[in-house]
Amino acid sequence: MKYVKILGLLAVAAAALMAFAASASATTLTSPTGTTYTGAIHADNEGTHVTLDNPIANIECHSTVSGNVEQHGPGVTVKGNITVTFTSCTEGWHVTVLNSGNLEVHKKAGTTYDGTLTSNNAEVSATVSGITCVYGTSATDVGTLTGGTTPTLDIEAKIPVLTGKSSIFCGTSATTWTGSYTVTTPGSLYVDE
Repeated sequence: MKYVKILGLLAVAAAALMAFAASASATTLTSPTGTTYTGAIHADNEGTHVTLDNPIANIECHSTVSGNVEQHGPGVTVKGNITVTFTSCTEGWHVTVLNSGNLEVHKKAGTTYDGTLTSNNAEVSATVSGITCVYGTSATDVGTLTGGTTPTLDIEAKIPVLTGKSSIFCGTSATTWTGSYTVTTPGSLYVDE
């Protein structure tokens, strides 16, 4: 009798898990709203620069982000490999993207069309006068996708320094990456469930 009760409880637990999985919401990007978007996304920094503020200097650069939606749907995180560039940096700094990695978008609770941004496997090198600082992401929160007819990527992130690849002058503190990017492709973009 004891085993019958245990088997009964296991069956109830399995049914509850299956019901939860079946009710998992879809996470998609849409453009226009209600129409699933799986194409290219391109964004240019707003204003004149984005900023990488490391222990040595406040580096300002022009920057772009582009990529394609490669994954989305029921119970799946919106995800895609991206290309990030940093050009025309101030104070003689050269910022090189060694690996752009991928970007995930998660529906932001309490909002209609916004999402949070998570960066994985990115690696960026900032060099000046023989000093090289290398930074990398691993499930790093980097900001927000503000959806709408003029969508933006609002970046406010702390990117960890990779001490084994960096000069001692880079310290051990993360660099702060801040700035906003205007999404130019597609013209409108929304995070839907």
